[in-house]
Amino acid sequence: MTKTLCEALKRSESGETLDPKNWDDIRAQGHRMLDDMIDYAANIRDRPVWQPIPDEARARFHAALPLEPSDLAEVYREFTDFIVPYATGNVHPGFMGWVHGGGTAVGMLAEMLAAGLNANLGGRDHIPIEVERQIVEWTRQMFGFPSGASGIFVTGTSMANLMAVLVARTAVLGRSVRQHGVGDEGARLTAYTSSAAHGCISKAMDIAGFGSDAFAVRRGRSIPSHRGGRIACADRA
Repeated sequence: MTKTLCEALKRSESGETLDPKNWDDIRAQGHRMLDDMIDYAANIRDRPVWQPIPDEARARFHAALPLEPSDLAEVYREFTDFIVPYATGNVHPGFMGWVHGGGTAVGMLAEMLAAGLNANLGGRDHIPIEVERQIVEWTRQMFGFPSGASGIFVTGTSMANLMAVLVARTAVLGRSVRQHGVGDEGARLTAYTSSAAHGCISKAMDIAGFGSDAFAVRRGRSIPSHRGGRIACADRA
C-alpha cells in the first residue's frame, strides 16, 4: 500500500464502522434506487436495446485511483448517467444476442434480500442452508434424478461444466486424485463432447489438470450434433 493511500485511509472516518452515518439518509437513497430500477425494468421497452459507449463515458472508467471516500449519492449519479444507458441490453425483450438471461423484477428484489442477509453457506447451523437443500431436492424431483442425488449452486454454466469435469475426474481416477493429482494415468484420458460444445469445457479440462489437448474436439474427434443441438447417438439409444 502506498504512503499516500495509507494516509487517505487514516483520514477516512469509515475505518471505524461500516454503518452509515445516518440510517434515514441511506433509507431514502435506497428507496430512490429501488424505485429507479423498477422504473427502468418497467419502461425498458421505451429504450434502445443497446447503444454504443461514448468516448466521454468510457474515459470516466480510466481515471486515477481515488484516494478519498465518495458519497453514495454521488456514486449513484455516476451509475445512472454512465452505466445504466450503456449496459448489454439483455433485460430488453428485443435482445436477441447470445444466451444471456433477461432477469425478472422479482429476481432483482430477491438479490437485494440475499445481499442484505449476506449468508455464507459454507457450514454452521443456520436456515439458509436448509433453503439451499430444499431447492436442490425440488430440482432433483423435477428432473427425475435418483433419490440421494445432491447438488450445489454455482454462478453459471461455465462453472457448472468445470464442476462436472471435476466430478468425472474423481469418478474415473478415484478420490485419491484430489490429493495426488492426475499424474500419468490422467494424461491418457480423453473427454468427448458434441461438436456444439462450449469453449468453457476446454478450459475446464485445463483447470482440472488434464490439459486442453485431452479434449476430443481439439483432436477432431467430437460427436456430431443435429440442428436441435442433440448429439447424433441420442437418436440411436
